[in-house]
Amino acid sequence: MRKADKILIVCIMVLSIFLCVPLFFTKHVNSYASVYVKEKQVLRIDLSKDKSYVVNGKLGKVHIEVKQKKVRVTQEKSLHHYCSKQGFVSDANVPIVCLPNETVVKIEKEASQDTVIQ
Repeated sequence: MRKADKILIVCIMVLSIFLCVPLFFTKHVNSYASVYVKEKQVLRIDLSKDKSYVVNGKLGKVHIEVKQKKVRVTQEKSLHHYCSKQGFVSDANVPIVCLPNETVVKIEKEASQDTVIQ
């Protein structure tokens, strides 16, 4: 390996570190969560307020809790209770899906933060 190869490798490593820094230090602001039952939005939750909500799913009531800008399903009627076991979610890429109840909780960003490609 020549000296020029070593310099190129170091430059690529330094450049990749600088490009990854914004990924770790940017703060994602999620303003609300939407609750869908049978693919229809039934509730829009403000994540800045700690509160509990109840919606009617297909099999019965689904209890949703918001705490410290995170959302979770605390109680639902289903066979294995996967929604309750999932716990708190704060990432917009991780929805809470309750298939037997046909209920989905999605964290969504404000419209001004979305990127529109034309």
